[in-house]
Amino acid sequence: MRQALPLLALFAATITHPAFAQTAPSEKNGKAVFNKWCAPCHGAEAPKTGMFATGALPGTLALGLKYQGKVPAVLEQRTDLTPAFIKTVVRHGLYGMPITRKTEISDGELDDVVAYLTRNRKP
Repeated sequence: MRQALPLLALFAATITHPAFAQTAPSEKNGKAVFNKWCAPCHGAEAPKTGMFATGALPGTLALGLKYQGKVPAVLEQRTDLTPAFIKTVVRHGLYGMPITRKTEISDGELDDVVAYLTRNRKP
């Protein structure tokens, strides 16, 4: 028992340390992460010059073709996305959507993106 007490104290100090404190997901940070990692394919509109000179982005264009106007092609306009679906697609990919590693978007940042994309979600 005496040997367990120092380990228990160390464990308690570790989990109460501010670095381990969980914070609520941030829609503001989620928008910044979305703009950096997601908007290049899933934004509302591409620049009229450059690689995607048509003004259409590959992810948005693909979703537009898939849903044919039944739901918005622009992810930021969707109200039907669930947190589980977003996380699954980001981490595992879907069709042409590549996987996104935790070294690119951390779990905390992914939670922020989920908070941002589900801010207008209908229950």
